Amino acid sequence: MAATRPSTWLITGASSGFGKSLALAALNAGHKVLGATRSIPDAERSFPEFSTKGGIWLSLDPGQRDSYEQFAEVSREHDVDVLVNSAGYAFIGGVEDTAEEELRQQMEVNFYGPLRAVRACLPVLRAKRCGSIVLISSGAGFQALPGRSAYASSKFAIEAMHESLRQEVKTFGIKVLIVEPGAFRTPFSSRLLTPAQYESTDGFSPDYKGTDVERMVMMTKGLNSIPDAIKGCPDKAATEILKAIDGGHEYLRMILGKDCVRAMEQKLESLHSDLEATRAIASNVDID
Repeated sequence: MAATRPSTWLITGASSGFGKSLALAALNAGHKVLGATRSIPDAERSFPEFSTKGGIWLSLDPGQRDSYEQFAEVSREHDVDVLVNSAGYAFIGGVEDTAEEELRQQMEVNFYGPLRAVRACLPVLRAKRCGSIVLISSGAGFQALPGRSAYASSKFAIEAMHESLRQEVKTFGIKVLIVEPGAFRTPFSSRLLTPAQYESTDGFSPDYKGTDVERMVMMTKGLNSIPDAIKGCPDKAATEILKAIDGGHEYLRMILGKDCVRAMEQKLESLHSDLEATRAIASNVDID
């Protein structure tokens, strides 16, 4: 069902990237927007139009374990209608090179952070029997490339939670949307992390020199500016997301970018190939 009134949006990571574009689109559409950020002074400097257009900054970091209580209070106080989880970062490095603590921190921000926000906002949405929960994910949410195991693991996990959630809350009239962007012209690549223990060797251990791990780490570390080959426009993407939320979408995943379409096609082909290769095996393991 299409939106008939201005809604209250709570957006994490609202000071840059997709969060910033979506916050601006929602404000321009007449919605009330709460922007969660780790540093309000930094957010005001990077996105001054937000406050000018009526946006409200909140000092709230989903990656902190006490953020659940903060999200719950904000959701009740402002009667939130739409939650958008956009905050996150990518850790790039080989499985063997990645320390357990580095993986845990990746999960803390990209999995537990959005989960805290979702759980905290659900009581308000359930009570109204309407609303939307939006996850800004990534093509890494369905395709794990070499050197991206930690990042992909966090995205696979949070997407699985939202996929299950969609089925759990549909009876309450709550919509769930997973946004799958490919390469877009955002500052995301400037916040990449690599294995600390191999900082002196460019982020990978000597045994992985000359492998796909080295190529992935070096490629991502070399992105000091946005390459011309990246064509994705976050503002256009935000317009499509806004239309989906206000218009009442019926799909779970929104694929964004021609490159992400190709990646999804490759993933589906790979899954189909595995299915056909093992179909006979699958049919031959029942109890006689």
